[in-house]
Amino acid sequence: MTEHTLIFKVIRSRALDTGTDVWVALPEGAPGSVSGDTLAELLEEAEAVKHFVLGLSKDVPVRVEFVFEVPGVPVETIDSYRQARARLIDQLRQAGLSEQDSAELLTLPGGQALRRTA
Repeated sequence: MTEHTLIFKVIRSRALDTGTDVWVALPEGAPGSVSGDTLAELLEEAEAVKHFVLGLSKDVPVRVEFVFEVPGVPVETIDSYRQARARLIDQLRQAGLSEQDSAELLTLPGGQALRRTA
């Protein structure tokens, strides 16, 4: 079965009803939108509606991609960081680090920076 791809353009916007800033995802080439107060909420909502937006049944595979437009930050910078992070996570996995240890290392608790030890 052919996998479909749904690309959402993600922006920050001010909600008209509450006046708060929210994340909004606009599907490319399809009607509708989803929103969330947090990015996690937005991503969950996009996953929940992906088949509906494309008019497909739930048994059809749909991959969701996001293009983030953040004022003052070029899309290429975000994409480059995400690709570098994915490569680093793969290297950490190959080095034998667990998912949890990798997450802790990359989260850098306390705002600490990685320091060379050798």
